[in-house]
Amino acid sequence: MVSGGRPLAILMLLTLTQVLSALRVNKRSTVCYTDLGCFSTDAPFTSKERPISFLPESPEKINPTFTLYTRQSPAQGYLLRSGDTTGLTRSTFNASRPSKFIVHGFLESFLATWMKDMKDALLRQGDYNVVVVDWGSGSFSLYGQATANTRVVGAMIAQLIMFIQNTTGARQEDMHIVGHSLGSHVAGYAGERLQHLGRITGLDPAQPYFQYTDKAVRLDPTDALFVEAIHTDGDNFYSTELGLGMSQPCGHVDYYPNGGHDQPGCDKSPITHLEENGLYLGLREIIGCNHARAYHLAIDSINSACPFLAYRCDSEDDFKAGRCLKCSDQDCRHMVLTSDPVKLPAGASLLKYYFLTGDLSPYCRYHYRLSLALAKPIGSQQERGTLYATLTGTSGQTEEVKLTNDDVYFNPGETYTYVMTSKLLLGDVTSVEVRWLQHWALLDVSSWNFLGLRHPKLYVGRIDITSGETQQNSTFCGQGIGVKSDQKQVFSSKC
Repeated sequence: MVSGGRPLAILMLLTLTQVLSALRVNKRSTVCYTDLGCFSTDAPFTSKERPISFLPESPEKINPTFTLYTRQSPAQGYLLRSGDTTGLTRSTFNASRPSKFIVHGFLESFLATWMKDMKDALLRQGDYNVVVVDWGSGSFSLYGQATANTRVVGAMIAQLIMFIQNTTGARQEDMHIVGHSLGSHVAGYAGERLQHLGRITGLDPAQPYFQYTDKAVRLDPTDALFVEAIHTDGDNFYSTELGLGMSQPCGHVDYYPNGGHDQPGCDKSPITHLEENGLYLGLREIIGCNHARAYHLAIDSINSACPFLAYRCDSEDDFKAGRCLKCSDQDCRHMVLTSDPVKLPAGASLLKYYFLTGDLSPYCRYHYRLSLALAKPIGSQQERGTLYATLTGTSGQTEEVKLTNDDVYFNPGETYTYVMTSKLLLGDVTSVEVRWLQHWALLDVSSWNFLGLRHPKLYVGRIDITSGETQQNSTFCGQGIGVKSDQKQVFSSKC
């Protein structure tokens, strides 16, 4: 097994897909379909990032369906077709309502349960026209062919939107396309044909054949008035990590939950995934847990009381170091599928935002920056170990949180800053409990503790706590108290 619980067979399968694609490449460089125009395999659709390029199959073969659901018909959908004025008029479509289009990815169809879950969540939250796009006949193919087919599906979505607009007076600005994986790029192809598409949300846009390609080939900020992407599986595909989603920013705003890779809970054993999700969903989680997390987060955000607040930051390392937990101007945003996007400064794009989540739904967490300033009394020395903390506030308490992923060195007189999370908004933080475990290193004689004769301590000078969501700050005086290894010490005296 490779990282994230994915079988190595996935890499072999997609590599085989490329080989088979090469054997089946159509020598024609262009194909034209009535009303949709022509599609070419010429540059930029053939490049070093996409050395094998397919022509898309016909609209009749892909045969996408567009099913409308509203609060008047939440379970019984209406099929919409471009040019079918009677069908549109008889449906429950209302031009005064915002519209959401949901598009699946590779090897999926209308049977993908997440699309139904998203549709239901949207209709609970607001009065929308929700259109579920099923292009399963085009996605159940070799990956290279499915990649090409996205271009026709996108063109057909754009065609339907223009038909709806011309028939009902609905505004493109009120249209929002949400796509997962290949569906993200479907949304991009639709948007490039529309002058005023309101919004696109890319849920972990597919990486193979798209990352670092020309903007015409992939989702990019020019495809809608507002483009956002949620990146959850951005490790390099051509490595043992097998990242299926892009790490490259591709929207006006790009969200990187948990750094955009290695989502909490995705390192569970295959047996645990099966026990928690059943056979079908469990297998999907084993194969693509990180990749699927994007739509789980999006669905959770729709009706969440927790705000899914994300913080603008240049890098994952800066975010982890607590340098970005600010919330003024464009420094923070709500990653919520149904919120109205906050207007960006003119020309702004590719803004990166980071946040942390839990490992199970509800995923949303509240963020706190903890800064630990160590005192430097006589006799103190560098120590090595793992640090933990628990926060207590007027509205609740966190679980004990591990602040360091690995053993780190703590030097007297220095300050260490971390970002930790809570399931609850704690209110006014009233105390901090600190615990650490000292671990010796074979090659570091100073860390040895023969026969327990040495009593290693961390001497606490002060602890600063800042809430990311409220920006409320609390400072606790440590008074140089020495905390022994595996000893819990509560600090409640505010400076």
